[in-house]
Amino acid sequence: IIILTHSESRHNTTLVDAHRPLARRQNMFTLTTSTVLARPAVRARAHARRATPIVRANAPTANAANFAPTQRQQTREVAQIAGKAPPPPPPARIITSAQYVTAFSAVMGVYALQMLLVPAKMITDHFNASADQLTQFWIRGSSVGFAGLVYAVQQLDVATGAKIALFASFAVGVLYPWNAKWNLLKNNLSVKYPMHYVPEALMALLSLAGAYCVYL
Repeated sequence: IIILTHSESRHNTTLVDAHRPLARRQNMFTLTTSTVLARPAVRARAHARRATPIVRANAPTANAANFAPTQRQQTREVAQIAGKAPPPPPPARIITSAQYVTAFSAVMGVYALQMLLVPAKMITDHFNASADQLTQFWIRGSSVGFAGLVYAVQQLDVATGAKIALFASFAVGVLYPWNAKWNLLKNNLSVKYPMHYVPEALMALLSLAGAYCVYL
């Protein structure tokens, strides 16, 4: 009985020893499998740690890219509003060309009426002389030219009318009041003052105003 028990004990021990390598191999397989399965998760976490700073670093760029269309749209809207805005008003002027043409027409119109209706006063008011019939004849006929000049500058565009008014004012000033005052054409006329200051000043003002409107 003792021998049997001992042999059975040895047999059981042998079986246990025989099963130990198998258990070790199973444990090793389990550890190896766990390690292999765990590596991708570890790598994923490491990759995530490395990728996170890149995403954060690129975040402002992404935000700027998102805001860029909005900024371009705002710039486009501002440009459209500026395009629709009315142009700035022209700088203030002492006298405009239209106003100058009107003033010229008024002065020359008054002279045309005086020539037509009271030609003798054109002589007696400005000169120490009497008006004979022949002189009145020529003065009355000249009223047509002055009236036609007034009508012409009123029908033309403002720029052209202003130029004609400028040259006409200067020419009338040279041939009539300034010629009589300074004896430019050697007529030796006896001028009556203060009445003769009126045409002298009027033609000077019309010439200066016309030069301002046409050339400035």
